[in-house]
Amino acid sequence: MRRAGFRFPWRPAPLPVARPSRTLTRTPRLLSPPAPFAPFPLDMPFVELDTSLPAGRVPAGLEKRLCAATAAILSKPADRVNVTVRSGLAMVVNGSAEPSAQLLVSSIGVVGTAEENRGHSARFFEFLTKELDLAEDRIMIRFLPLERWQVGKKGTVMTFL
Repeated sequence: MRRAGFRFPWRPAPLPVARPSRTLTRTPRLLSPPAPFAPFPLDMPFVELDTSLPAGRVPAGLEKRLCAATAAILSKPADRVNVTVRSGLAMVVNGSAEPSAQLLVSSIGVVGTAEENRGHSARFFEFLTKELDLAEDRIMIRFLPLERWQVGKKGTVMTFL
């Protein structure tokens, strides 16, 4: 049995550990600061359309029409919408390599709930089935909500603009 205060000579004495005061209170952190007032939403939707259709089967000017449709569907000004269209990709949707498309819609504040996305989905499907001449089961849509700190612009993030 060891004696109180006994220390093995090859072990250094333990260093004192500073303990935080129990009188400190924690303040809740906000996930995202409130949006400043602006006549138009400052948020910028990003829409990416990937399709296995060859470039020749993708209608000319689709990116501009998709931009206008996205602005209307998400109630955002068209000059804030960012659209990318990629065609001729090797894709498998629902286990089949038949022509297909996947749409990724990411935005701040407008794609966050099932109710919102249900309405958005119906309108995007209507647009895509007409434009691409694909059946609904050959199109997939993913909605990705973004926070202001996840979008960079002008050397900073949207939080500070």
